[in-house]
Order: sequence, then C-alpha cells, then structure tokens
Amino acid sequence: MKIINRPLFKGNKNRCFFLLLVLFNAFVHALHAKGVDSTRIKATNLSGLPAPPGQQESLGYAGMLGGVHNNMVIAAGGANFPEAMPWEGGEKVWSDKIYFYKNGQWALSENKLPFPVAYAASVSTDKGIFSIGGDNRDTTSDKVFLFKYDADNKEVVVNQYTPLPEPLSYTAAVYVNGYIYVAGGKNDKGSTNVFYRINIHNNSGIWEKLPNFPGPPRAVHAMAVQETSTAKRIFVIGGRNEMTGKKSVALSGYLSYDLKTGDWKEEGKILIHGEEKLVMGASVEAKGSMHILVYGGSDEKLFDKIERLSLEERRQKNDSLKAGLIQKRKDILNHHPGFQKEVLAYNTITHKWFVYNTMEGHIPVTALSFKKGDDFLIVSGEVSPGIRTPEVLQFSTGERKGKFGWLNYAVLFLYLMLSLAIGIYFSRKQKSTEDYFVGGGRIPWWASGLSVFGTLLSAITFMAIPAKAFITDWSYFFLNIAAIAITPLIAFLFIPYFNRLKIRTAYEFLEDRFNYLARALGSLSFILFQLGRIGIVLLLPSLAISIVTGISVETSILIMGIICIAYTTFGGIEAVIWTDVLQVIVLLGGSVLAVAWILLHTETPFGEMISYTSEQGKFNIADLDFDFTESTFWVVFVGGLASAMVTQGTDQTIVQRYLTSRSVKDSQKTLYTNAVLTLPATIIFFGIGTLLFIFYTEMPNSLSPEISNNDSIFPWYIVNELPVGVSGLLIAGIFSAAMSSISSSLNSVSTAFCNDFYKHYNPKTGDLKLLKIARWITVLTGLAGTILALWMANSGIKSLWDQFYRFLGLFTGGLGGMFLLGMLTKTANSRGTLTGLVLSGILIWFVSVYTAINFLMYALLGLVSCFAFGYMFSMVLKEKNNEKI
Repeated sequence: MKIINRPLFKGNKNRCFFLLLVLFNAFVHALHAKGVDSTRIKATNLSGLPAPPGQQESLGYAGMLGGVHNNMVIAAGGANFPEAMPWEGGEKVWSDKIYFYKNGQWALSENKLPFPVAYAASVSTDKGIFSIGGDNRDTTSDKVFLFKYDADNKEVVVNQYTPLPEPLSYTAAVYVNGYIYVAGGKNDKGSTNVFYRINIHNNSGIWEKLPNFPGPPRAVHAMAVQETSTAKRIFVIGGRNEMTGKKSVALSGYLSYDLKTGDWKEEGKILIHGEEKLVMGASVEAKGSMHILVYGGSDEKLFDKIERLSLEERRQKNDSLKAGLIQKRKDILNHHPGFQKEVLAYNTITHKWFVYNTMEGHIPVTALSFKKGDDFLIVSGEVSPGIRTPEVLQFSTGERKGKFGWLNYAVLFLYLMLSLAIGIYFSRKQKSTEDYFVGGGRIPWWASGLSVFGTLLSAITFMAIPAKAFITDWSYFFLNIAAIAITPLIAFLFIPYFNRLKIRTAYEFLEDRFNYLARALGSLSFILFQLGRIGIVLLLPSLAISIVTGISVETSILIMGIICIAYTTFGGIEAVIWTDVLQVIVLLGGSVLAVAWILLHTETPFGEMISYTSEQGKFNIADLDFDFTESTFWVVFVGGLASAMVTQGTDQTIVQRYLTSRSVKDSQKTLYTNAVLTLPATIIFFGIGTLLFIFYTEMPNSLSPEISNNDSIFPWYIVNELPVGVSGLLIAGIFSAAMSSISSSLNSVSTAFCNDFYKHYNPKTGDLKLLKIARWITVLTGLAGTILALWMANSGIKSLWDQFYRFLGLFTGGLGGMFLLGMLTKTANSRGTLTGLVLSGILIWFVSVYTAINFLMYALLGLVSCFAFGYMFSMVLKEKNNEKI
C-alpha cells in the first residue's frame, strides 16, 4: 500500500533498527547493573581512634559526644579505665579530648572540652553538633555544648549553649522540625520521665518543659523519629529504670510521641517471636520510610546477675562471704561473652519487631552513633562490661537488587517491544490530522473507554493507592467514587456541547463562547501542566521501580521516554488508545492475580483478616467531621467531584477520547466504560493495600527497611513474592501505565498546539504539513519531558517540583468555572469570565499559602470562585452584542 506523506517515514526500517538497538543496549545495561550485596547489613571497620598522647595503646571510650558537621566527623569526651578493669580496682577516667576524622584518619584537635564529660546525648543539626548533659567523676551536668567544624581554620570549635533546666546523664535526644527534643535520663536520684525541647533557630534559646512521658522512668535508652500511619512520631526505646541504692529494672517497653498532636502513647513491649527483648544502651537509626533499626544493646541476663551480686556484696558483713561474692562477680565479668550481635527492626506501620540481621562481631553499647549520608556510624563504645573498643564501625544496608532475573527482563523487553510494534502498525494509517488526532472514526467506543480508564489509571495511581491503603486506610476511597458520581454531568452537559461544535480541542469551546484569549489561556495552561506532568509521571515510577529491580532511575526514564515518543509519533491517537487497552488488561488481570496470590500465601483466615484490619482502623472509609484541613469525607468527596469534573470535562487528554467517536451516544458510552471499571478497580487496589498490610504483619522480615519510597511497597511484593515471569509482566504493566499517561499527554499537547495556536496564526496551512508539525511537536514535547525527568532525578529539588505540580494545578479549577459559565449561563461574557479566572487564581493562591485548607479543596474553590466572580463581573463589565475582545 502506498504511503502518503512518504518523507516522514524515509528510512523507517533503519530508524526502527536503531531504536531497537538503543533499547536492547539499555536492557543489557540493566541486566549488568551492579547489584547490592546479599548481606542485609555490612559492617566496615574504619580507622580506629588513636591512642591519646602519653599512651601506647588506644583503649577507646564509652559515652563519647559528637556527630557530623560540615561533612566532618567529630568525637569528643567519653570515659574508660586506663589502668585496670573496674573489678580489679581500676579507676574510671573521663576525657576532655576532641578528635575529628580527616582524610581517612583521626586527628586530635588542639582545642579541648571545657571539662571532662561523658554519657551525654548528641544530635547533629544544620547549626552544628549539640551535646546535652552528661556526667563526670564529680557531678551530673546540665551543660549543653555546640560543636562546629571551622573549615577555614581546619579546627573544631566548641561553644556553650543554653543549659538544660536540670542536670541529666544517660539521656537521649533527637532533632526534628527545627527542635531538639530530650527525653528521660538520670540525675542524682535516679532515672526520670522528663521531656524537654528547644528551638535552635529561635534567638530566645529557652528550653520548653513538655508533659512527662508515661510509664516507668528510663535512662540508657534510645530515641528515633519516624513516620507512622497518622503522623511523624518520636520513639523512645528500651533502657532501664535506675534508682539510687536499689536494683535497676531493665525495660522492654517502647513508647511514642506524636509531633502533630503532642500526645504520648505506650506502644507495648519489644517482642521477637513472642518473647520480650530487653535493650539497654543500643544505637538506633530511622531507616527508609517506615522502619527503625536497633543496633545491639545489653540484655538483662548477665547484667541482672552482676548487679544483684554488687548489691548483696555491699550489704554483706561477713568478709569471707563478701570475698566469695566478689569472686563470683569477677568470674562473670572476666568471662562475659560480650553484648548483643543482633540488629532489630521495627515497622512503624505494622507495629512488628523482627531480627533484621545478626552481625559477626559484637556491637558496642553506650557508643557515639549517628548517620552520615546513607551510612550509620558507631564510634568506640563498650563491647563488654568495662571493656572499651577504639574501633569505628560503618554500617551500610543493602538488599533488593539482583532478584529480578533474566526471565523477568525478557518479559519486560518483549512487552515493551509489543507496545512499540502497535505504534509502528498504526503508523500506516496516519494519513491526515483527522487520523492522527481523532483516529478517523475507526476507534470503537469501548476501546476509547478503556483508554480513558487507562489514562486516569497512571502508574503512580497503580502504586499509590495500595501504598495509601497499606499506610493509612480507605479514606480516599470516595475520591474515585466522586469520579463515578460526576459522570452524568459530563455525559449530558459537556459531551453534547463538544460533539455539536465538532471541535478538535476542548478549548475551542472557550473561543466559540467567549473569545480567542480565553481559548489560548486554557490551552496554554493545559500544555504547561502536561509538560510538568510528563516529567513527574516518568520520574516517580522510575524511583519506585529502581528500588525493587535494580534498573537505574535514568535507565527507566529513558526506556519509557524513548518508546513512548516512538509509538505516539508513529501511530497517533490510535496507537495511544490500543496500547492503553493492552495496559488495562495487564494491570487489572495482574491485580486480580496479586489478590489471589496474597490470599493463598497468608495463614490468617479471611474472617480474621477482616476483624484484625477493622480493629487496626484500616477500613476507615469516611470521617464525617466538618474539618476541611484533613482528608475527611466532605473534603475527599466534594473536592473530588470538582477535580473529576475538571479532569473529565476540560482536560484535553480525556476530551480527545470523546472526540474519537462519531456520535454523542458513543462518546457517552466511552465515559460510562470508565465509570463502570472505576468501582471494581478501586476496590481491588485499596484491597491490595489492606492485604499487603496483613501479609507483612505476618511476615515483617519480608518488607525491607531499605524501602524509602512508600509507592514501592506493591512493586516490592510483585518482584519478591509473585512467580518469575508474572512479576516481570506486572512490572512491565507499571512501565506501560506510565507510558499510557505520557503518550496521552504527548498526543494531546500536539493536538492543542496545532489547533489552538499554529492553525490560528497560520490558517492556510495544508493538512499534510500540519501532520508533520504535529509529529515534531510530539517528539519535542517527549524529549522535553524526558530531559526534565532526568534533571529532577539528578538534582535535589524533587520536592520543589512536587510543589510546582501542585501549584500549577491550582488554576485548573478556574478553567472548570469558565466552562460552566459558558455552558450554564447566557449572562457570562469574555471580560467578566477572564476577570473571574484571574481573581480565582489569586484567591486559591492565597488559600494555599496562608491557610491549612486541604489541597483537595482547591479545585472546588477555584471552580466556585471563578463561576461567582465571572458571573458577577459579567453583569458589571457589559459587552456590546457579538463583541469579543
């Protein structure tokens, strides 16, 4: 068959061969990507602390102070027994020396601490390292030191900061949201329940007394900050209750403090396989998005014996019996096996503890510990009672990659090649802009309906809904129900307008009803919005996929970007729609399979699953409080109605599907197909999240603390639990879901640019030339989105782009108001409507910046305010008959 517009496809076979070669090389690179060591945690010995001047051997210290500032590791103070072990009459000596880690070696600072001190709490902040409290031979301290590394003078500087309200040692502290929080510790009378905080960015520098934590007092405990299902919380873990002259009590309990509400909660006991685990003097770090790792610690067994013997020895009057007690204690201490080797993990969502790793060597207790980049450092510390180590251990965690396998890669490659083949197949049918933009009337309504569903079901949604249900509950369920509820309005108001006017883009309606400026503003905001959307839709799934497959973020972006550009450029809207159909079949089929697989591989009976998840609040579906700052029912449903109306009624990516049909009825069937699929799909995806909660509650060690992106939870399950081949197909489905959204954006941006801008200024352009321009715009838009995604992946401004994406969406509600003004009123005119759009944008900007109203309400506020302002100003700013400015 002769191909019209031959120059566009000159050398087509060579181009396809080159494209396949590029993609094949990308997959080979992915297969040979460097995996992560199968060991969950790797401990590396860095250069140990040097011997202090005048000593030949470095003993190390317990209770050192320090952390990281200006990328320099600082360690100071501490205590040890330089002459002999304490049970042999050795005397404890406190240090005032300061060390810093430079060029792989420790250097001794010329400066010293104001006085010798150990067993303080240390936290690293942007202002420097804070050392809080501590003790020495003479006293328990209330002093606070601020360490800074002066890069110009290459020296550590120590200044005193606002002292604590009371002396504390063996305390713990964390830094979060500009505040340092200090909990518990020991004073002259014993352990305490105190809780303080200070804002280090506030010049007043005053410690604020907060409500004491509940339960027994504790010291030698650990603290960490981690996200939970409701808010970020401070966790206080383990420790012991010390009372002067009495037997101390080791603690297996842990509690948390809600940073949002200011409430304490006793979480329970540290349970490993049903047995209580006692942890004292451990080091902890928050890991990933939902785990806390606890390194080592001392248990109660030998500590209890030693302490009982010491108390009995003090009370014993008989010298021979006292000597026997002393000898027993010495025997235990001389043959002490060392402290624990285990690294425990706690999941703050499932509330389950498990042994994450068992190290070869003993992990020091009462050590200086802190994060440095992605690694966790433990400096010196005590390896058994009285015995210090000068070692510095660097712990790096790594698991995941290398599990995807060649078969899964093969399935992924073949699937993506099938998507490309669809584009090449339909390229032969693209003979005009009618074919390229609306499919020449050849696309059945059911395929367009599946495409609408697939476009709205992006890869982000496919991963985010299960993650949301896993982390929290079903409170966003009515967001999708709102999309169903708005269907009649779209079907009987918007679609008839679009079909009657026989338009190519939704924004043509705005010119027909108002003027060209309204059309241009609507189309331009859509194009800018889609450019940002393409970058984000490429980036976010790539971040999640990278965590579980080992395919680099950049490789994922390039694979999706190249294939998407290719089949959209070649095949137009037909290729876009038929690849969407394939993607919907794979994702829905794979999701049903995942549900069945989880049910078959969990031990809990289905009835007990329902009961347990209900008790955990996982089925909370509607919070009826009239609180518009949280995701209550009113916010989710009412805000969802406005968002759905704007998306399904004014977004060109969706409107273009309606325009592929020849009749109003077929366009309405397209919309109804999406509505019919949305309800079961929503139940399936929220159900998957709840089932994953059950699965990882039963098997907590199957969910890696390495997961730093909650959207990776479902892909993690897919790769690690589903059969090989099936998991590859579902990961391919995630790629395809992302490409579905991107290809829709590419084709729609091309359609909007050509029809809303190029044809307006070049009305005599021939159809074949316009088709060529449409293809070039598709390529350029795709390249711009891909470059944007690569830039975001290699910069530290991902959150900034999240804000950009959010704030750009603030104005879509105003566009919805413009459409309603044009369809529902005869009074609205161009001057009043455009004034309403501008005022609406200003109002929503003000609401977003200066109020706590939930962002789901922005679309509703924008829609209502634009409609109200537009109607009001249309009555004031009158226009002459048929006047269009």
